[in-house]
Amino acid sequence: MSLPELPAPSFTDGRGLYPERLSASVPRGLNELIKRASELEGVPCSEFIRRAIAARISMFQYAATLNESE
Repeated sequence: MSLPELPAPSFTDGRGLYPERLSASVPRGLNELIKRASELEGVPCSEFIRRAIAARISMFQYAATLNESE
């Protein structure tokens, strides 16, 4: 199973590097945990979340490449 690659962001459309929004309901207290963790890393909450999601997706992409090689 191969996951699709995300297209490179367009810097010429006036919307910047991260033009799309994502919204999700989360368990109580998660916002505070994310805020504290992002402060420890020295990045904004939004960047912390982007990195966490990217790391999780990369795990799936790695697993998909392993399955293809079998």
